[in-house]
Amino acid sequence: MFSGHLEIGLFIAYLVANVCLGLWVARRRAATAKDYFLAGERLPWYAIGGSIIAANISTEHFIGMVGAAYAVGFVVAQWEWGNWFTFSALIWIFLPYYLRGGIYTMPEFLERRYNRACRYLFAAASLVLWIVAQMAVVMLAGAKALHGMFGIEPIWTIIGLAVLAGSYTIYGGLLAVAWTDFLQFVVLMIGGLIVAVTGLERVGGIQALMHEFPAKFRIIYPITDPNYPWFGVFTLFLSVGIWYNCTNQFIVQRCLGARTEWDARMGVVFAGFMKILLPFLVVIPGIVAFKIFPGLSDPDQAYPLIVKNFVPLGLGGVVMAGIASALLSHLSSVLNSSSTVFTMDLYRPLFGSGREDGHFVTVGRVSAGVILFVSMLLAIWFTRGQHSVFLLIQDVGAWVAAPIAAVFILGVLWRRATAQAATFVLLFGFPYTAFVEYVLFKVVPWLRPFDNWLNRTFLVWASCMALMAVISWWTPVPSAESVKGVTWSWRYMQLPPEERKRASGIRSLTLWWLLMIGSMAALYGYVLWFQFFGPGRQ
Repeated sequence: MFSGHLEIGLFIAYLVANVCLGLWVARRRAATAKDYFLAGERLPWYAIGGSIIAANISTEHFIGMVGAAYAVGFVVAQWEWGNWFTFSALIWIFLPYYLRGGIYTMPEFLERRYNRACRYLFAAASLVLWIVAQMAVVMLAGAKALHGMFGIEPIWTIIGLAVLAGSYTIYGGLLAVAWTDFLQFVVLMIGGLIVAVTGLERVGGIQALMHEFPAKFRIIYPITDPNYPWFGVFTLFLSVGIWYNCTNQFIVQRCLGARTEWDARMGVVFAGFMKILLPFLVVIPGIVAFKIFPGLSDPDQAYPLIVKNFVPLGLGGVVMAGIASALLSHLSSVLNSSSTVFTMDLYRPLFGSGREDGHFVTVGRVSAGVILFVSMLLAIWFTRGQHSVFLLIQDVGAWVAAPIAAVFILGVLWRRATAQAATFVLLFGFPYTAFVEYVLFKVVPWLRPFDNWLNRTFLVWASCMALMAVISWWTPVPSAESVKGVTWSWRYMQLPPEERKRASGIRSLTLWWLLMIGSMAALYGYVLWFQFFGPGRQ
């Protein structure tokens, strides 16, 4: 596979087109910080939704999640379907405050709600997490993918990805990222569909697969399961879900660049519909591989094996372009957000007093180059070990998710939450996570059966929520002025008055959100029926 001149030509042409699109879109649009970091606030809903998916999807999915599905089954679809809650929270609770406040970053929002210390803590933690888990590990996954499919040496893959992603991201900022993301979204969906359809055709269809391996389509596992306990799986949206989708700069930033609030919210709804489809592209192929290639020592090779052995000649270039799309879009999005947070949350408050906009654009570009170089070196170092991509990314994220989610949830929903409480929880949350993981669940007898990172994450989140509440009650009440416009009220669920008239009928935000929720509920209902009452019952 991937030996024909046509396939190689298609793949190279796609890479050239992708870079050219990014450079062309950004050719005259980086004069101000708003142009560079927020795309001049003119992104339409379809670009936002496609960019959210493209930013989210990476080889963590096509390699790591497929590998997890190979090992355990359809339960990992909850990482996609569970977004119904967090996307709803983003649409109806968080986005109105982010957009109407005119902010650039999520740490900036924390300063407005609490204090500058919270801003610095969140910014620093985010940068470390993105460089390690969202850039270096994703490059590692890409290297594993291309090595498994085509025998390309990992170090050259990592260097190539860094050069390609950096070529347009560093120059063009969010505008270049968002529109190249949209192209990449289209290509990765087509590539994913080719592999999913090819695999299902090979095994006789999804119904045949479900009836042959019903255990692989379970989504409820015992609460003491060592990998996917039902309680941890279905409460993850409260911590990791809120953190990832509602407070994560590289997801929310494209919403901040929307041309209207309706576009921002509708873009999230569009992304929600795509999340419904994603398990069929990144979970089902793992189960297909389980049937065709049983006994793999490295489940992360499941997807490369399907591509290498069963994708028809002539389509390899498209599939390869889809994998490249997932990698480039994710890397460019995280890189752009990393430089935004460094510039606007660390450099500007500390060293940027009196500087002009053009100076911050320059700092953004330089910092992006440094961050990309460090991530590349770290990814090369990671190639020396054996790592499960999906679990590595999830476990690293769990270390920061719970305290950040607690601080944001109570900050927006509860006027009584105080800066002192938020600062303490952000400082306390990370060492407390280590204590819970390495000590508490190991020494407390009744907790040992539940020792799993999912259950541990919920305990950390609940503890942080409780601490926020207790400390807030024992510290001075925030002034009405300090929480004005940054705490939730029913009226903020509505679109601004000037947008409501244009958002009725077929353009109704509520209508499309309800269709998304209804579709998700129907799918959940069918999978649960299959496990407990249908052919999959145990």
